[in-house]
Amino acid sequence: MTTKKTADELVKEHLKDCEARLSPFTVKNHRVCLNAFVKFLGNKSLIDATKSDVRRFLNDMKQRGRARSTLTGNFCVICSFFKYIEVYHGINMPSLDDIDIKDYSRGMWEGQKREALTKGEVRALIEAPDNLRDVLLIAMLYYLGLRVSEAAYLTIENIDTENRIVEVIGKGNKPRKIPYSSKLDRAIFIWLHKERKSYTNNNSPYFFLSKHGEHLNPKSISNMVHNYAKKAGIQKVIGRNADGKKIYRVHPHILRHSFATHAADDDIPLTLIQKMMGHSNLSTTLRYMGETNGFKSYYDKFKGV
Repeated sequence: MTTKKTADELVKEHLKDCEARLSPFTVKNHRVCLNAFVKFLGNKSLIDATKSDVRRFLNDMKQRGRARSTLTGNFCVICSFFKYIEVYHGINMPSLDDIDIKDYSRGMWEGQKREALTKGEVRALIEAPDNLRDVLLIAMLYYLGLRVSEAAYLTIENIDTENRIVEVIGKGNKPRKIPYSSKLDRAIFIWLHKERKSYTNNNSPYFFLSKHGEHLNPKSISNMVHNYAKKAGIQKVIGRNADGKKIYRVHPHILRHSFATHAADDDIPLTLIQKMMGHSNLSTTLRYMGETNGFKSYYDKFKGV
């Protein structure tokens, strides 16, 4: 079987297929990666790409200081696209089985131990904003151990205020339920019933809104946390990557890391922390630390800040 579709049309079709299975954030990553590969190929069509082209693309990213995790993500997207057009359009694409991302060494800064924030530092970060939206956003990143993309795409329907449970869509489009502390009750109530209304005149489903009534951009959230960390006096440079870009200690993910560490310190069972963070393997949860009845340990033990 052959196809008359152009490479651009195949990319759009593939992304449309991804939208049915993956989170908006993941689909966006697929789009960005494929666009970057197309740009790298120059005048060569994507469907004419060779194994050598893929390897050169990965080499180029590594030489520009990209982390091995970034290479892995881009490589997986390319493999997924190649498989899609081969299976559904009968286009023979090169096998990439013998390309091993482990051949690319980690940078000096990658995978280094990230120390959790102290509870005092978390408190200072939460208190840094001068508006309720940003206070609540930082607090929920910490108290729920959310990924930044999960916070960005959180909807009002995901919040069960009666049972104090939030449902999020995590990696692999997998939903999970997370309990939250009663300390967030008042802030959530005021946000939903008063403050949030000042951000938009439409019926946006998203919990956290931008000034334009859309969901917050993950990059905007990262910048927000960075600036508030500077304001709180807890931001600092902990290294530089291969292209000289500064690596900062405080970013949204460090709040997820801090949540896991503090939860373990408060004797919450590791299996419960694993479930709340959406990890498939307990070993992943352990790296972070050095249905409602199942959440009882969290309600009883987690002290937070």
